[in-house]
Amino acid sequence: MTAIDGLALVVFVGLAAYAVLGGADFGAGLWDLSRNRPQRELVSKAMAPVWEANHVWLIFVVITLFTGFPGAFGALSRALVAPVSVALLGIVLRGAAFVFRQYGAPHGGTPVRGTALWGRVFAIASLVTPFAFGTAAGALAGGQLRPDGSAGLWRPFLEPLPLVAGLLAVSCCVYLAAVYLTRDAERIGSPTLVVRLRRRALVTGVLSGALALAALPLLPPEMTGELRGVGLPAVAVSATGGVLGLVLLWRRHHSLARVAAAAAPAGLLAGWAIALHPWVMPGAMRLTDSAAPPVIAGPVLGVLLTGLALIAPGYLFMVRVLRAQPDEPEQLAQT
Repeated sequence: MTAIDGLALVVFVGLAAYAVLGGADFGAGLWDLSRNRPQRELVSKAMAPVWEANHVWLIFVVITLFTGFPGAFGALSRALVAPVSVALLGIVLRGAAFVFRQYGAPHGGTPVRGTALWGRVFAIASLVTPFAFGTAAGALAGGQLRPDGSAGLWRPFLEPLPLVAGLLAVSCCVYLAAVYLTRDAERIGSPTLVVRLRRRALVTGVLSGALALAALPLLPPEMTGELRGVGLPAVAVSATGGVLGLVLLWRRHHSLARVAAAAAPAGLLAGWAIALHPWVMPGAMRLTDSAAPPVIAGPVLGVLLTGLALIAPGYLFMVRVLRAQPDEPEQLAQT
């Protein structure tokens, strides 16, 4: 394996971690729209320790692209300016809205005027962001983008494949959030919330599978061939994780369902990356042609691997410590 291959793998690992961990945070925005106060409080408790930290994986992806694949970074910045701008705006708005909403609704006190509005901003931004990222992935798979951005600002992202990919991204996020929240509700001993969220997880899981199947006939023949060949193991992981996650939810094995549910979008993303390889933009730019020279790629890979080795254990330790705090409101556990 060359340094270029290692950098490409780091990009994929960062994308997969962001999709599984950050994606669940995005999906929680839909469930935050509920009028059920215990459900909203559960969403806030689940997100509070990790919503900022999850963006570290996106930072890893951006840094790796910028330093390891400067040609790809420049081309993608031009071709994907519309959806990426929408996604970045959504990230900023949802973060600000989440904080303003939290400070505006103190526990046990009277909510500050405008708190409900910030809650809606948080929810809408949480859904718009993964939709924008999904349309970007779908447009790349469709092969209509060009490195100079000549394909147009919006037109490539309004085709059937990018739109279905955007809906699939949103559906996967809300499915992951529902599965994770089901386990959280079980952990604090709230049977009513467990039933509500488990039902929503089953529905969104089936919807995600249907959207994934709907996207298959929209793929170019070249990508379909790759998925049937070298990408078949990734497809198998995604399909198995999706089906197994639903079965485990149905049988109320909520802890194991979280692992299976995470495997479904991770396998889907892996299939997308394998089918796209060796292209950045099919027919227009190859990954190796956009890479930095070996004298740069090698040291950059070493620094990034060192950073991952330090950050990953720290992230896991942070989640374990912060989410172990027994500070859930009593009325949440009694619902």
